[in-house]
Amino acid sequence: MSTPEERLRIAKSILSFEARRDKKGRLAVYKLPKGDGGGTFEVAGINDGNHPEQARALANLIAAGKFDQAEQQAIVFMVAFTDAVVTWSSITAVESYLRDCCFNRGPKGAARILQRALGLHDDGAIGNDTRTAMAAAEADPRALLKKMRAAREQYERDVAHRNERSKFWKGLVNRWNNALTFALTFLPADAPVVAQAPAQGAAAQHG
Repeated sequence: MSTPEERLRIAKSILSFEARRDKKGRLAVYKLPKGDGGGTFEVAGINDGNHPEQARALANLIAAGKFDQAEQQAIVFMVAFTDAVVTWSSITAVESYLRDCCFNRGPKGAARILQRALGLHDDGAIGNDTRTAMAAAEADPRALLKKMRAAREQYERDVAHRNERSKFWKGLVNRWNNALTFALTFLPADAPVVAQAPAQGAAAQHG
């Protein structure tokens, strides 16, 4: 399980992946394009479709010029919202990737991605079977992270029905890979090494 400091570091990484900023590097309100599915606007990936109260609060802080407060409030929300996954893994690197999945696809989506990575039926409920499989898979965290990266893409194709034809696809692929690279920074250098999972059928956004 991560420390409070590590959770803040993970939340800041999510913020860095999500945030749209103005020319001065301050958080900005981003008007969502049609088809995004998250509502009409977002701040740091926190949209008014899924999190209307928090999104409006952040937009109001930005309108009032309270950019630092908005940034801190966004980080606090990211930690709290993704705390749903904190008991799923004892390895901070794995927790980091799960938190990123959770922020994008919610706790149930993150659970389904994890279950797919473990080769289980993805019902979105973390029970004894998932925890038992997880305990075994954590013996090789790098391999598990690789499977989670592949499962994340599979979930997007099968459940969200997005693929290379989607205007969001390139951004999604970059996000999955960047989140994996960040998660690996929590592993010791002598941990088992595996290759990063490529995008299936892609030349290699937020959802």
